[in-house]
Amino acid sequence: MLQSVLASLAFALEVKAKLFVPELTGPYKVGTTVLELIDYSRQDPFAPTPQPRDLVVSLFYPTDGHSKCAKNYSLAPQFPPGTAAALDTFINSTGTAESLFTRSYDGAPLSRPDLPLVLLGPGLGTSRLLYSDIAEEVASLGWNVVAVDHPYDSVVVEYPDGRLVFSSDSPAAANATLDQYLDARVKDMIFVLDSMANSSVISQIPGLGGRSSPKPKLNTSKVGVFGHSFGGATALQLLKDDKRFYAGSDLDGGVYGNVVQEGTDSPFLYMRAPNHTHITDPTWAEAWPHLRGFKREYSVNDTTHGSFTDLIVFRDLVGEATLGLYGEGLGGNTGARMLEIQSAFLGAFFDRFLKGHGGGLLDGKGMDRWPEVTLVGE
Repeated sequence: MLQSVLASLAFALEVKAKLFVPELTGPYKVGTTVLELIDYSRQDPFAPTPQPRDLVVSLFYPTDGHSKCAKNYSLAPQFPPGTAAALDTFINSTGTAESLFTRSYDGAPLSRPDLPLVLLGPGLGTSRLLYSDIAEEVASLGWNVVAVDHPYDSVVVEYPDGRLVFSSDSPAAANATLDQYLDARVKDMIFVLDSMANSSVISQIPGLGGRSSPKPKLNTSKVGVFGHSFGGATALQLLKDDKRFYAGSDLDGGVYGNVVQEGTDSPFLYMRAPNHTHITDPTWAEAWPHLRGFKREYSVNDTTHGSFTDLIVFRDLVGEATLGLYGEGLGGNTGARMLEIQSAFLGAFFDRFLKGHGGGLLDGKGMDRWPEVTLVGE
């Protein structure tokens, strides 16, 4: 009897220790998986010893909507063990990072390969895992999302076998210019997109590796791309460099590269904090007139640069004090509301240009639901 009570108590404590991010708002349940992608055609420009560029990506995608998801698959943790331990040292709070869980089912099958692909790039020095919550929220609306890490740029990258690579491991990265980082990121994203058309890679994605004929394929000919901060700059440059990247969005990032002067005809969406204007960021003042296609610029009230990361979600779960410096200055909106805002506008944008329908929000329809958001440029 006592043993049973203790077991129940231990289980209750374990459950209580898990902190879950907000429920997804889209119509689809979401699955997730992690892939290692090695580009043997290219040497890593930042690795301390010569080696091919070795990337890690997370996929978030609509999965089977029946109850068997909850029965057969577990919700994925926000961070794998090594990354969680590393992040805990940064915030000086043991066990916090490992207690955070997404709303995506780990290893559940990808059920809609016909839906468009959208690639996501993180901010400079930032892990892709700090954008898992926005990635899964977008996926829940009906998108196959690929979040990409950039080794020796991201503060830490953990491979499926548990290897850890830190940005501090690379003397070359420490002295790299923004142009060098941008060049590496653009090539990374193009390689990831190429990989999504590679049958050996596709076969590793749950739900796509069976013996069915014809073999399922992902649509890589016309994709979306978005990113936060330097990931947004990468998105804009990709629109110029590879026409498969058809529409892009920048979340509160400056812009760099020759696209600033040469521009693009591709559709572009810019969402930013109120203090990130064409006056405070001259890169945008220069780039904006050269965006010749559809374009929208929105300001989101009561936000800061960090509001467009998952840190604002973590703050609501564990408290600002627990996150230390990472919990400060994230703005006055809740994490759940920021996920809703970003996914609503990204969803409307990609709906119009990748699915060919919807997007009325971009024309002002339903803006009353988003009083925090102001259209400031078109």
